[in-house]
Amino acid sequence: MRRLGAVLLGGLLAAVPISGWAHAAHAPVAGQPAVWRTYDLVVDLDHLPRTYTCDQLWYVFHGILLRLGVPIDTLNVLPYHCSRSPSGDLRSPHVQVSFRMPEVLHGKAVKWAELSADRRLIAIGPGEPKRLKPTDCRLLRQIRETLLESLPVKVAHSDLLCGQHRPFGLTVQVWVAAGHG
Repeated sequence: MRRLGAVLLGGLLAAVPISGWAHAAHAPVAGQPAVWRTYDLVVDLDHLPRTYTCDQLWYVFHGILLRLGVPIDTLNVLPYHCSRSPSGDLRSPHVQVSFRMPEVLHGKAVKWAELSADRRLIAIGPGEPKRLKPTDCRLLRQIRETLLESLPVKVAHSDLLCGQHRPFGLTVQVWVAAGHG
């Protein structure tokens, strides 16, 4: 299991570890040979501006991963060290997630393909998924800098300037199983 955490560096939130997009931006976007890759990660959230209950975190992570095309039958979300009520004082919870996502194959490895994958643009922001609220900018920023940085996801656009009293969100490119969504 891989642990992911956010660290505060000079007032800016940075993620550990940071991984890049494994595919060129000009790669074909449909029908690529792929295999299922399993992920088992712990996301360490750090000093959130408000308290989140375990249920709230479950719905946000579950919703984001479903938006990214994760098959529901492979998805498991387990929040812990979170509050039982919104009035609690726990602001650095952890969320363990396990799931499968397509990993595109190249070269001679295509003979091992289990499925075909298409690249999609996915928007994430208030209401997308449903349980992500207009007050969740810092939560989404930490999810981007931890969870999303560890996945084969490329951030195409990001507006996460929290506290600016304007809409926030991001758009990502992700490989999904062909025919999904």
